[in-house]
Amino acid sequence: MGIRIWKNGHGHTGVNFFKRINIMESDNKWNNYTNDTLVHLHKKTRSQKKMYQRASDLHHSLYCFFGLINVLASTVASTISWRSNKEMDNTEKFILSLITTTSAISAAIQNFYNFQENSGKLTATSKNYAQLQNKIENIGNIHPENRTDDPCMFFKTIDTELDNITNNRYELSSFLTKFCYLKKGDDFSYLNEKHDKYNDNDEIELIIRTKLENDN
Repeated sequence: MGIRIWKNGHGHTGVNFFKRINIMESDNKWNNYTNDTLVHLHKKTRSQKKMYQRASDLHHSLYCFFGLINVLASTVASTISWRSNKEMDNTEKFILSLITTTSAISAAIQNFYNFQENSGKLTATSKNYAQLQNKIENIGNIHPENRTDDPCMFFKTIDTELDNITNNRYELSSFLTKFCYLKKGDDFSYLNEKHDKYNDNDEIELIIRTKLENDN
C-alpha cells in the first residue's frame, strides 16, 4: 500500500496529481496514507489562498497609489493654470509641464498594468482555493472511521477543481511569489495535529479493547 504525493517546481500541488496516487487497498478506506494526502492538499490550498490574496492586495494598493498621484497632479495642474492670469515664466511652465507629465504617466501605468482588473481576478482565485480548503477541512474534521466520502472519488474531485483553477487563474511572477507573496507558516495545517489525536485515540482504544478481551 503506498501513495506518492508530488509537487511541481514552484512548491505547490501540481495539476493531475491524482494520476500519481496509487492506492492498493481494495476497499479504499481512509488510512494514514490518504490522510497524509489530505493534509498535504490542505496545506497547499491554504498556501495558495494566502498567496493570491496578498497578490490581490498588492495590485489594489498600486491601483490606489497611482490613482492618488493622478488625481493630485491633475488637481494641482488645473489650479496653477486657473490662477495664472498672466503669462507664465519658464519656471512655472516647467513645473506645470512636470506635474502634467506625472499625471499622464500615472494614468498610463494604471491602464497598462490593469491593477484593478488583475486584483479582482486574483481575489477570485484566492476564493476558489478557499472553497477547496473548506471542502478538505470538512472531511478532515471527521474521524476517518466516520467519513462517508470515498477517498479516491474525493481526491479525483479535488484534482478536477484544481485543474479548473490552474487553467483560469492569473499567473504570478515567480520573483514576487518568492520574496513577497509567500510567507513562512502559510502551509501550516491543523489537520496534522487532529490526525495525530485520531491515531492516539485509536491506539488507546485498541489497548483497552485488547486488555478487556484478555481479561475475559
